[in-house]
Amino acid sequence: MLGAAALGAVWSQRDRVPMAWQMPLRALIHGFEIDHAVRIPMPDGTVLAASLYRPRHATKPLATVLVRTPYNRLAQHEALYAGDFFATHGYAVLVQDVRGKYGSGGEFAPWEQATADGAATLDWITRQPWSNGKVGTFGCSALGELQYALARARHPAHAAMIPLGAGGALGSAMGRHEYFGVFEGGVFQLATGFGWFLENGARDRGQARANGVDIAAALRTLPVSQAISRVQPGRNAMDDFLGLPLGAAGWDRLNYVAQGDRIDTPALVINTWGDQTVDATLQLAEFARRQAPPGAAPEQHVVIAAGNHCKHVDVMEERRFGELEVPHSDRPYQDWYLQWFDQKLRGRGQGLAGLPAYQFYVVGEDRWLSSGTWPPEGTRLERWHLSSGGRANGRGGDGVLSLLRPAQGPAAAASDSYRHDPASPVPSRGGPVCCTGNPHDLAGPVDQAEVEKRDDVLVYTSAPLDRPLRLAGPLKARLTVSSTAPDTDFVVRLVHVWPDGRATNIQEGALRARYRDGIDRPQLMQPGQPYAVTVLMRSMAYRLPAGHRLRLHVASSSFPRLERNLNTGGRNHNESTGVVARNTVHHGPNDVAYVELPVLDDPVPAR
Repeated sequence: MLGAAALGAVWSQRDRVPMAWQMPLRALIHGFEIDHAVRIPMPDGTVLAASLYRPRHATKPLATVLVRTPYNRLAQHEALYAGDFFATHGYAVLVQDVRGKYGSGGEFAPWEQATADGAATLDWITRQPWSNGKVGTFGCSALGELQYALARARHPAHAAMIPLGAGGALGSAMGRHEYFGVFEGGVFQLATGFGWFLENGARDRGQARANGVDIAAALRTLPVSQAISRVQPGRNAMDDFLGLPLGAAGWDRLNYVAQGDRIDTPALVINTWGDQTVDATLQLAEFARRQAPPGAAPEQHVVIAAGNHCKHVDVMEERRFGELEVPHSDRPYQDWYLQWFDQKLRGRGQGLAGLPAYQFYVVGEDRWLSSGTWPPEGTRLERWHLSSGGRANGRGGDGVLSLLRPAQGPAAAASDSYRHDPASPVPSRGGPVCCTGNPHDLAGPVDQAEVEKRDDVLVYTSAPLDRPLRLAGPLKARLTVSSTAPDTDFVVRLVHVWPDGRATNIQEGALRARYRDGIDRPQLMQPGQPYAVTVLMRSMAYRLPAGHRLRLHVASSSFPRLERNLNTGGRNHNESTGVVARNTVHHGPNDVAYVELPVLDDPVPAR
């Protein structure tokens, strides 16, 4: 224990002092006690370590907030924050290292046995004399995904949850197969996956971490399956993710939300537009509603803020999302946390009865809107068609994006082609990326000037808008494509072109062509054969002013955000040599070639 003088010194410098060092004084000031020696046996005999925060001198049974983390319960800021915040407000808080991490026994894999371990932990909590039998769960990213893994158990004590940035919990449900948020249209999100697994994916607790890794160089490793082992020997959970074919039954053991599950735990769901799993978050909410019996859907409130992964609070202070300003982004998150748990776990107050089902920040309009559904009521779909004179390559090309399907006159061409060389991929600039381990990787809206200089990026640009355009809902590109290769990727990006020439990304998505008929039905392409494909580009709420332009990019890479497709039609993760593909977007009179945008004309302001 720190002495009184040391405690005073820590508190006076608390903004500069690690949260873990502050906790003894925070406990003293806020009236709770901490026990880091809690050990909870699982049904298979594995023992998981936990820390228990409890208000001193509590005379009645307590509601409990459970936080399960792979990031070290004794040091992770968010875990310590939860212990401090909720214990200060009269809750017992149990913060637990997941299986195979830090103080807990067993072997780590995200999220193997997470459902059973979470349920066994709830059994332990409800047997304690200080428990009132009701538990809420809390946390962002992995901590949020673990809440959904637990919700699969439908444990009677799991009375409410607050999953933040947790779309990575989506597995086979809704046909998405996004597992941990590292797959997008069947493409491995390389920068995110490599960065996270390098830092956190060791299967053995005693395995040494690599120091001083050149992240940019390591990301270029081929085959991708060796990217981590070459810089950090030892077993790593990324090996499992890359070695298991998408859609295979083996994914079921990892406890992601599957099509046969039912999620009925009431949820306050929060995410951000820059999160790579934002669309999966919205899909999880819809899945919970659809799987429920008639009239028995769980109460859910979904809040989508500006900002990048787990930055819904930070953005309120920074007022920036990528290179854009986002004023008026404030929400009373801490009040909501307490109101939600007070009502669900302690039977106090009205909870969030006044909060709409969906509340979302409109980037570019700088205000919050609300809705009872997603996409919002009153949304209509607009199709913006692609056309060109056959040379849409780069910003200086002749690609056009228009609401009117253009007539095929003598100056029109039926297609645009580009050369996709996996040895020279299109660079990633901003967009939905996180956790890369490289501080130079930008996220969110960023000027795409460097990308638009390239001939292997097709660029289709609208005329200046004659009216403001508000988007609110899922974005999709429906294209007719062909390739000289048996498999390739298509990356589609919606862009806002400003009067000064800046071109900042709005939202984007990718599809590995072999998965065009579904992840569970992979099929290679016949070279030269046109195929109709749909590229899901995530959801977004965004407003472009009159006089600005809308733009669409079509490419076959975004590196290092996405793993490069080597165009061979093989396993890709295990290959070291790629081939150049000639990829084509067809937009003749009989071809599907448009981006489908959800337009909201008459919004409902948020309350």
